[in-house]
Order: sequence, then C-alpha cells, then structure tokens
Amino acid sequence: MCEIIIEPAKDNNNLGAIVKLLDDENLTRAVGLFLPLQRENRVQAIKTFVHQNHVMVVKLNGDVVGMVVLSPWYGDEGIRIAHHYELGYLLRQDQWNKGIMTSAIQQIISILPSKITIHAECKQSNYRSQRVLIKCGFIYDKGDLWQRIIK
Repeated sequence: MCEIIIEPAKDNNNLGAIVKLLDDENLTRAVGLFLPLQRENRVQAIKTFVHQNHVMVVKLNGDVVGMVVLSPWYGDEGIRIAHHYELGYLLRQDQWNKGIMTSAIQQIISILPSKITIHAECKQSNYRSQRVLIKCGFIYDKGDLWQRIIK
C-alpha cells in the first residue's frame, strides 16, 4: 500500500482540495452532508466547517482522497460534553476497500490525548464503515451509535 498521510485541513492548499472532494454530491449525500449548491456559498460553508471542527485531510501519494472530522459532542439536552467528540469521515469511492480510512483513523487515534471518548454514528446497513470502526477499536453502543474510549 502507498503511504497515507494525515494533515490538518486549515492549510489553504488543503481547503481547495476539500472543496474539490466535496463537489461529489453522491459522496456528500452518502454521509449526510448537505452543502449549498451555489459554489461561492458551498466554499464558504466548507471554510466555516473546517474552522469550527478538527478536520484532517487524508492524502494518498500527495492527493487528497478523504477527510476525517472530530467535532464537539453534545448531550441529549444540547449541552457540549467535555472530552467527548464525534467522529466523521469520508473517502472517495474509488479508494474504498483498500484499508485507507482504517489506517487514517488509527493514526489520528494514536496521537489523541487520553481520557477522551469518541462517538461515531453509522447506519446499520453500512457494513464497510462498521468494519472500519471495529478495526479501530470502536464498540457498538445502541441504534446507529458506536464509541471508543481513549485510555
């Protein structure tokens, strides 16, 4: 397998690559990400999203093929829960089934501080994503929710 590199998305070159990645409406719809249709508004929405979350790009041979996001986790009452994050990720479809996302998430988990809980929502019909979560140490919680505690 080629070298998989994880980088912060806040770099201007990476922002452009994320915009290009998220131009694939089938990909964004599959992960439940709804972006404005007008290009200028779409770019602004992506910049705002990157600014408000921990977003990493996944590069393969220097090409951005996916992204991983850690967002603040909010409880049932809508209050942010400290040290809890929600994991989100997407990968270009032509890169599926190569272990790329599993490797990327494992790299990110390896640099996180201890005493953090990561939550992930995964549809019960999304077996590929469930395999990624299992390989990365997540445990099924309930409904569509999975969880991993960093010790």
